[in-house]
Amino acid sequence: MWASTPGARISWTARIITAIKRILCLLGVTVALVAAVTPLALGAQRERTRPAPRRTTPVTASQASELTLTLTEVAVRPIQVWVRTAGAINDARTVVEAVVSPPDAVRIRAGQRVRAFSSETRSRMYQATVTQVRPHRDGVSIAVAMAGRVLDESLHFVLEIVTEDEPVLSIPNEAIIESGGTPLVYVREPAGDFAPRDITLGVRGELFTEVREGLEPGQQVVTIGSFFIDAEYTLKGP
Repeated sequence: MWASTPGARISWTARIITAIKRILCLLGVTVALVAAVTPLALGAQRERTRPAPRRTTPVTASQASELTLTLTEVAVRPIQVWVRTAGAINDARTVVEAVVSPPDAVRIRAGQRVRAFSSETRSRMYQATVTQVRPHRDGVSIAVAMAGRVLDESLHFVLEIVTEDEPVLSIPNEAIIESGGTPLVYVREPAGDFAPRDITLGVRGELFTEVREGLEPGQQVVTIGSFFIDAEYTLKGP
């Protein structure tokens, strides 16, 4: 057999050496390719993750008039939170007693204004006042004195107690847009265009919501017409 001759052994060794050289050459090409492609791939990744350039949305005077575009100033103001509960009126039909559970129980104070409705019809609203607040195993029990004659014959009444927090930086609830779980508003820029701002919210009241981050006092945010501005901004694309 040729494998037993010296020439054959030399030929076999040469073949192995040639194969190894080819493998090394291929490895060299692969390493070079990886070295060349990696920066490009990283650059593309950075391009995809780079924040989109800041954009604004212009609104003409005619558009603003047609949409009744309304702006509200970001300002420090008290926030009203209405605590709702229900209770039974006494035989004299002058006082409603009820229980307020946590966490709303800590908001209740004597002297707070109350709106009362019959739980059956809600056809009339009665003005009332919290006159007593006492500890209760389920929070606090309250006595609410009706301001006038109760015409409804219902035994049970729904109570809306108006509580008020200390003044904080706030905006109207209508200005807030929920986008992918992140609240944002549209702020009027000095040039007259509108730009989105991500914000961090605090206490949400009936009319206004506390803003903890993202806005400064004196800025103007869109309230009525904010969804039109958001649609225009989205259609523009990045």
